[in-house]
Amino acid sequence: MALAVLQGPAPHGLDRSGVFSAGTVVPIRFTQSLTGGRDKTGGVIAVQTMTDLEAGGCILVPAFTPILGTVVASEPGRLFGRRGYLTLRFDSILAAPSTWVPIFAALDSLEWAPHGSWSLRGVVTGRPRSIRGFVGTAGAAGVAGVATGFGLIPAVAFTGVDLVLRGPGAHILAGQRGTLRLSVSLVVPIPGRCVRPALAEDRSVALSLPPLPPRALNKRGTAGADPINLVLRGSREEVDSAFSRGGWLPAKPSTFGALAKEAEAIVLARGDSVAPMSHEFYAGRVEDLRFERASPSARVRHHVRLWQADSTGTLWAAAATEDVGMLVSARRRTVTHRIAPDIDRERDLLAGELVAGGCAVLGGYVTLAGATRTGTSVAGQRFVTDARAAVLRLVACPRYTRPF
Repeated sequence: MALAVLQGPAPHGLDRSGVFSAGTVVPIRFTQSLTGGRDKTGGVIAVQTMTDLEAGGCILVPAFTPILGTVVASEPGRLFGRRGYLTLRFDSILAAPSTWVPIFAALDSLEWAPHGSWSLRGVVTGRPRSIRGFVGTAGAAGVAGVATGFGLIPAVAFTGVDLVLRGPGAHILAGQRGTLRLSVSLVVPIPGRCVRPALAEDRSVALSLPPLPPRALNKRGTAGADPINLVLRGSREEVDSAFSRGGWLPAKPSTFGALAKEAEAIVLARGDSVAPMSHEFYAGRVEDLRFERASPSARVRHHVRLWQADSTGTLWAAAATEDVGMLVSARRRTVTHRIAPDIDRERDLLAGELVAGGCAVLGGYVTLAGATRTGTSVAGQRFVTDARAAVLRLVACPRYTRPF
């Protein structure tokens, strides 16, 4: 993500343009929310590239470059279970300052989208619903009973009516990841100077950090919780601005009402973008900040906890993990989210989104003293990691202007 600009000729073997062949996959991030039936046909949509496009060892299209497209078709969910849909087409990429070039690409994958809810023709349909999926994937009775004390019958009755009356709508959330696949070769101009990727590791970053514990703990301090996988340098205001620009929202306090709403969203597979999060402790203190990114269902989410790590309020230790489902224990009468074991993926996703928003600069990666590569969380869930933490320097967010 950090770049080094080197003097030199254009990449060897490329004259005036670089060619990326048909079939090339481009990771992207939606910068706006879209809903079938609400966003009209012909409306302009924007996404960002999330990796550099390189040729000959040089970056021709840097990460976070805008790609524009249009809504080709848009329909809401209909009666008797007919699903809504969105059809998207992408046609332009900002290959150089003020230089848009044609791109022919279709949505190839979409984060959280179940099988059958999107196609290579750029059609995104509403998530299919069924009573079997409603009960089977969440452990609905356990979730409703343990979290709120409510019974299952009202939820089933409500869901049954919902299934009969209206099909699910098609939704894409701001910040949602995906990939585009080129259907025709993409031709971009070659820059006058070769821009090469910088080394991922900046050892000076490690030297500038004070000793930091590598892991959060439970309340008693007797069991390890999530590893620290991000370190942020910046004020509280810069932290709030960076997460807001990246599409991350503060989690609600764990009140009875908020927990009841989350339980309802889990049972009905609905979104809850500010659902409460459990507490963890770092250096004897509960987290200072909690953020999460909206998802189609409260059963899955990206989330992070942050602790102030110095007396000036400009150093923050953070633990980011992704929730990918539910774990219900009838014996313990507990409900918790199941995390994705590869926590490095969540670290890199969050770092990329803060940088993509223009409010952070990736300084490098460090290995905190005592960090381990494998372990289990307080809930007994196993994780794996390369034991490194991404270090980001927060900056004042630039004024946001849409690329169209």
